[in-house]
Amino acid sequence: MGKVYKMDVAPTSIIKAESQHCEQIANILADAFANDPVMTWVIPNQALYQPFYSIMLRRLFLEQQHTFVDTEGRGAAMWLPPGVDFEIPMNIPQLMLIVRLILTRGPRVIKRLAAVQATMARHHPRTPHYYLQSVGARQAYQGQGVGSALLKHLTPEIDAAHMPAYLESSAERNVPLYQRHGFEIIAEEKLGGDGPPMWFMLRPAR
Repeated sequence: MGKVYKMDVAPTSIIKAESQHCEQIANILADAFANDPVMTWVIPNQALYQPFYSIMLRRLFLEQQHTFVDTEGRGAAMWLPPGVDFEIPMNIPQLMLIVRLILTRGPRVIKRLAAVQATMARHHPRTPHYYLQSVGARQAYQGQGVGSALLKHLTPEIDAAHMPAYLESSAERNVPLYQRHGFEIIAEEKLGGDGPPMWFMLRPAR
């Protein structure tokens, strides 16, 4: 899922995230996706967004060294390099998060989580690629080019490696900007019977 905006004012600097940035990045993305159609459908409890991102960061993304943050704390992006699957083995914090979600929203959330996972797996490329799982800016800084600058930060490495890149867009308004960064729509699918649509986009190797 991604959230990016038109380019107006770029961040002063973007750095590779370390373990000490974990909660800052989780907080940034929780704020960025607070009103995201897919997030609010799958996890209709905004209090769980920060622990959700924190688990992903600690259990997978930070160790892959392709997570980036604006030094002013305005935006962040989580990538996976080629050959690394988007898989997080079940652990106690993750189980506790699911239990909290069920207790607050009922068992239907399990069906929605399964629908999202199945849909994403169906469209995910089978060949090596860079995967952009999330990119976003805090709501107070949306529309100021933070997401666009984060996208541009890694594309030179991707192009130098002659590799494709892939993402899922959870909001239609973001699709044109992804296209300006070289991503092309390869599929569109609605989640479940009452869920929002997602756009699946590939940036061909260069």
